[in-house]
Amino acid sequence: MMTHRMISGALLAGTAIAAMGIVAIAPAAAQTTTATIRGQIRDAAGAPVAGATIVALSTATGQTLRTTSDASGRYVLTGLRPTAYTITVTAAAGSFEQQVTVGIGQSASLDAILRAAPGAASGATPGTAPAEGDTVVGGTATGTGDEIVVTGSRLVETRTSEIATNVTQEQLRTLPQTDRNFLSFAALAPGVRYNDREDGRSFQSGAATAAQVNVFVDGVSLKNKLREGGVAGQQNSRGNPFGQLAVQEFRVLTQNYKAEYEQAGSAIITSVTKSGTNEFHGEAFGQYTDRSLTETNYLDRINNRVKPAFERKQYGVSLGGPIIKDRLFFFAAYEGNDQDRALSVDSTASANQIAAFEANSGRRLSEFEGNFVSPFRGDFYFGKLTLTPDDRQTFDLSFSRREETDIQNFGGLVSFENAENKINRVNTYLYKWTYRGDNFINEFNANYLNYTFNPVSLNPDLATFDYGGVIIFGGKDSTRREVQTGYTLRDDFTYSGFDNHALKFGGRVEITDIEFSNLSYLQPRYNFQINIDNRTDFSFPAEALLGLGNGRVRGSNTQIGLYAQDDWDLTDRLQFNLGVRWDYETNGNNNEFVTSAAAATALRSLPATPYFNPENYIANGRNRKPYAKAIAPRFGFSYDFKDDGTTVLFGGYGRYYDRNNFNNTVDEVSRTVNPVGVFRFSRDGLDRNGQPTTIWDPRYLTREGLLDLRARSTSGLPELFAVKNDTKPPVNDQFSIGLRQTLGIFQASVTGSYQRGRNGYTNIFATRGNGGFGPIDSALTARLRALGYANALVGFDGLDTRYKALFVQLDKNYTESSGWGLNIAYTLSKGEQNGGDLFSLDEVTPDAYGWRPRNGDERHRVVVSGIVDLPLGFQFSTLSTLGSGEAFLVTDTTAGADPGQRQFFADYPRKNCIKGVFAFCEVNLTLANKPKILGGQLEVAVDLLNAFNSRNFSGFDGSVNNRINPATGQVTDPLDEPRIGTSLLTLPRRVQFRVGYRF
Repeated sequence: MMTHRMISGALLAGTAIAAMGIVAIAPAAAQTTTATIRGQIRDAAGAPVAGATIVALSTATGQTLRTTSDASGRYVLTGLRPTAYTITVTAAAGSFEQQVTVGIGQSASLDAILRAAPGAASGATPGTAPAEGDTVVGGTATGTGDEIVVTGSRLVETRTSEIATNVTQEQLRTLPQTDRNFLSFAALAPGVRYNDREDGRSFQSGAATAAQVNVFVDGVSLKNKLREGGVAGQQNSRGNPFGQLAVQEFRVLTQNYKAEYEQAGSAIITSVTKSGTNEFHGEAFGQYTDRSLTETNYLDRINNRVKPAFERKQYGVSLGGPIIKDRLFFFAAYEGNDQDRALSVDSTASANQIAAFEANSGRRLSEFEGNFVSPFRGDFYFGKLTLTPDDRQTFDLSFSRREETDIQNFGGLVSFENAENKINRVNTYLYKWTYRGDNFINEFNANYLNYTFNPVSLNPDLATFDYGGVIIFGGKDSTRREVQTGYTLRDDFTYSGFDNHALKFGGRVEITDIEFSNLSYLQPRYNFQINIDNRTDFSFPAEALLGLGNGRVRGSNTQIGLYAQDDWDLTDRLQFNLGVRWDYETNGNNNEFVTSAAAATALRSLPATPYFNPENYIANGRNRKPYAKAIAPRFGFSYDFKDDGTTVLFGGYGRYYDRNNFNNTVDEVSRTVNPVGVFRFSRDGLDRNGQPTTIWDPRYLTREGLLDLRARSTSGLPELFAVKNDTKPPVNDQFSIGLRQTLGIFQASVTGSYQRGRNGYTNIFATRGNGGFGPIDSALTARLRALGYANALVGFDGLDTRYKALFVQLDKNYTESSGWGLNIAYTLSKGEQNGGDLFSLDEVTPDAYGWRPRNGDERHRVVVSGIVDLPLGFQFSTLSTLGSGEAFLVTDTTAGADPGQRQFFADYPRKNCIKGVFAFCEVNLTLANKPKILGGQLEVAVDLLNAFNSRNFSGFDGSVNNRINPATGQVTDPLDEPRIGTSLLTLPRRVQFRVGYRF
């Protein structure tokens, strides 16, 4: 629902973008979906050639782009769709041509040295044509007579300050892969981790969370504005964000990306979809693996568990071609994804805990343990029309739909009874118009995204029972429906009419509508604990939670982004990339919220502390001003020592603003519309941790019983959540310096990186005593109870991260002529954070936690991919990952559990593969045969995944208390050695069969 302020902001931004379109005369080729070739034309003596005509002819559609060299012989071809081109240079010396291929987002170099035609001048040396498909290293072309001679056809990007990795169609089609999620190949970029878990798949970079990434498909941002998944539809999903069959190629940018990219504090993936061409092309594939093709995993084996059920089928078909030759083209694709995997419910509780559970609950643990099938069903549809009415214009119209159902959120200590069905839908529509002038190119983009996330409890009428450390059974405690709808207009304009400059500026306006319905605890949740200090055991629940409302939260936010960028060639060897970006949100902080009178009185009853000012958390609908200081300067440089692209120094600095997810601040509204009552029970009715308790009575085991208790006491009061009025968006400052070097047929690079993140959002208590630095103060919570609240939690923008890394890459891309390719990415890094995540309740503020390695930090990671052609039409490929092990948080309460007494540190799993060198090893291998049949290519492949059956553990002990328990004379809670975890990061060794046909 749009407010007056949002409508005004949308009109203002829309007017600005329309004005840019008028200035441009027509609706720039945003680098998010296109590429650039730049270079210099010189004659045989090395003098620049002015006025040379450079033409790029698309071999797929017949469309041409052209430009002329300036007085210094330089030229820029912008707005190139990623594909193969015939580049023709025409000058007084003659005509020269050669085919080249450019990748998405590349700013590639191609210099041409023109020689006189035979007989025109003495001493001319004929050139030799390269093998088709080889790589242009350095980008220099020489020619004689009527041919241009380059060192290959695939251009390599060396003169750029961006730290980026391109993933080609050949890699997407050939490298081994578990589930056809194209995001998995993001791991080919150093500093990027792909999280391949059975309950969700995401990627992250640096020390930032997965929420601070962004994915663009044809320029459409798939940013998740609701939750922390980073990508719409990837919140705890086994599915894929976009059908891989429809993806042509993509680019991973980890640092120094330019001002045109928005809403990301760490990595960005920009991808382009396939399009129809002048020839009909189609593809069909299927891949399959199941239980009989899979080893029994290590944990099932040592625990004598039955080998669980497992089956995965993926299949798809695509077709593209001309409707009207050289003018109108179509492409369509479908992919299906069916998975059935059994998850094991297997408690790790001690014999004493199990005995206590069975004695007090009246249930047997064996009722819940066993293997249960978790079915997943996914469908993806994509369609695209491309119109090229002339050489100046291209129109694209596309649609995609992703639909999923997934029974999950059980296993380990969670019973199947407590599972939920996660219903996931993502729809996108895109209209794009590209216009090319003599020295400019403009791209207008209008798109729509609708994302619905709807997890539904399988047993909504059952209460939830959580016996801490033993089992959770009953129904899932919430059913949610979250909807994100985005309407976006974007215009990008590139002007190359000034010598030595490629100017780009653009704007974007997006209206995002949010609907959030979280029906939490309609049936009660009872939490049981065995805790000597808190005087709790399994004979009664320590706590019960009960939902007290049934309403929806709606909101609308207008996001505006403006940028300017200049790629400035100061000399033949030195280029500066100068840019600045400004982003603005009309309702990024729930700006029109009005704090209720009761909540305002409760907040004012609490004393101010160094980190909490009550007045800064009371909103009147006017005092939360939109953050207008999100100005992000970006500077990069590259220096080509030899002016041939073989040795290039590069580096840069950039500030990158992201945004706070709606989920971060929604509790302020949601807990008002749908308050959650918190009931605390004890055997004696005494206070516990500064909070009052009620003597337990079995009649409280129903919703009605809890409502009756609430009606006649202060039990069951909701907690008060408040958002800071001047909350800042998260920001990341990035610095880098590196060197690219050609080593024979290899391209090598070494990069040093430093990143510093600030303003991460978290919640803290506002009811601590001792001036705000002690434990929860019972006197303060008593004040709140008198005013209708159990406690107060306030938002705090104080989560910080820091990241130091060394990236090393060695690449020799696969070409058909060479028959092999090898890519190695090594990351040496240290990522740290303070605080927790969305909640930092164990200490006063995030800074009180101190710096520690973040969860998932890994010192060393090596990713190796390779392709090699074998005799008889066979081809071998690998994608293998080796790591030193991910950090996990350990909390030490030996000195006590109050603020300042806990100690937080990180531990790492012990190394158990390659003779103790690594803690994580996953070697994936593929053997394929690709015979030519009926004018097309048949592919039959066998994947051997996790070939060495490596045991990549997770789920280690994260708490320690070395105090001696006087009752037993033993350490209260010793820390288990992190050798064998409670779960595995990867599936055991398995075989997967693939078959496909392309024409």
